[in-house]
Amino acid sequence: MFLASSTKEIDSNLSSLAAQIEQQNPGLSVLAARQFRFAIRQTPLEVAISEPREFNVLEEFILRAGVEFEPAPTLKELADLLGLDEIFVKTAATNLVSLEILDVSENGKIAIAPQGRDFFEKGAVSRSQIQSIYAISDPLNQTLTFKFDALVAESVNLPDLADLVSLEHKISDIANLSLAEIQPLIQASGLGIYAPANGKIVSACDVIGDDLDIWQTVSIFLLLDAIESKTTIQVRQGKQILETASNLLNELESQQKLSLNDLCKLPEDAILPEPEIIPVPKTQKSASKKKPKETIRSGLKSSLRTGL
Repeated sequence: MFLASSTKEIDSNLSSLAAQIEQQNPGLSVLAARQFRFAIRQTPLEVAISEPREFNVLEEFILRAGVEFEPAPTLKELADLLGLDEIFVKTAATNLVSLEILDVSENGKIAIAPQGRDFFEKGAVSRSQIQSIYAISDPLNQTLTFKFDALVAESVNLPDLADLVSLEHKISDIANLSLAEIQPLIQASGLGIYAPANGKIVSACDVIGDDLDIWQTVSIFLLLDAIESKTTIQVRQGKQILETASNLLNELESQQKLSLNDLCKLPEDAILPEPEIIPVPKTQKSASKKKPKETIRSGLKSSLRTGL
């Protein structure tokens, strides 16, 4: 059973893909294919990233002197000992002071800061940098991902899927998420800024701007499986099938929270019968040959009445 080509509700720019779907799946018929727009939400963030940095030779010498020399030397004494200009030793010491590893008194005498000995024993210090990223909340695919670059907002002149389907963001407000909840999501996004095994940690995350809706285009196909006598909604972006989105819309339709009539604009009498192609044994009576056909026709009409 298939729809006559003149009664199918298929957007002109989807007709080629609809024909390809039917060609590759002989048991399926595309009853309808329409394009919609839906909004994903983009939120600008700033994250602090801490990662280990090994001490250079001069920094390590200054720290070793602070730990092992008694009494502790001054920066000038260290410069004389190394045969270096004092400015080089002062610059290295200033870096260590900014990292709260070393203390330097007014007369230039050095001392290890409370947490400095720990870093000295590890041979590395944790340094921080600030990185701008964007959180992308997709209510149709039910994902929250992170990107370095902002998505470009464009005007899309298509029906809004949210007028037919209640689309809820997986995360209603990212500002309410804890750092422990955000960290694995950033890691899963593949940005490389959170890798605990390598000592790279996202230590803070702050929202720095307003949310922005970005329109996305999605194609929705209504497929008829003539063998199983049922219809299925399939969601695609380009040729990619969106499994989560497809499951969501099918679930909403089964709960009568989504109308196929509104979604696909199909008339109730759109299904037309075709000769039954299921082989029947010759020994079977003629009356029994018609039964599978009537069963399928009845099941399909019932399915469409329920869905539409």
